[in-house]
Amino acid sequence: MKNTAAKLSSIISDLARVIGLERTAIAGRSFDGIAGLTEHKKTLLGEFDAIVAAMEEDNLPAALIDELGAVRVAAQENAVTLQAMAEGARNALQRLKSINEKELATGVYLPGGATLMNPDAATFSSKA
Repeated sequence: MKNTAAKLSSIISDLARVIGLERTAIAGRSFDGIAGLTEHKKTLLGEFDAIVAAMEEDNLPAALIDELGAVRVAAQENAVTLQAMAEGARNALQRLKSINEKELATGVYLPGGATLMNPDAATFSSKA
């Protein structure tokens, strides 16, 4: 049991470290870094689940439950931030799409001159 508790404590410490790195990556907008850390978290959680599944629930030390609770809170905070970032990215993409569609329906300035465009009709150009 002592060896199992030590292994669980090690996994929880690793999770806390990975979640801290994730928070740093979120703050730095390092999306590639976040993706790699997510995979690492999944691996650690899988190991944790496998060990806990083999144990009887009553045998889990209170100290480990407290450690896990702190890690869970940090992970939830990161998840809320990531969800907000994803929503912001979706909104920005939608705004860019809307701007692009409006530009196509009105006019653009190209190196060769101004162009008035109407996708459903003719295009008129003027050389600069």
